[in-house]
Amino acid sequence: MSGCQYLGPEYDAHRHRGPTPFCGAETIAGKSYCHEHYYVVYKRGTSVNGRRREKEVEKEIAELKRQQELEEIENG
Repeated sequence: MSGCQYLGPEYDAHRHRGPTPFCGAETIAGKSYCHEHYYVVYKRGTSVNGRRREKEVEKEIAELKRQQELEEIENG
């Protein structure tokens, strides 16, 4: 499978018929989600640890974006 595998909170496997409606956007290299949904999937509440984790995820996304941009420059 290629593309973001995010289904969203509104997806209900018991009620859905037909192909699974994945997001399908370009994923972060080595991950199963696009930039937007990677943050949504790993976001954690509003506690201190949750905010700390959000910052870690934001840093990871920024680093992955930077790496992808460098790869595109090198390959393109």
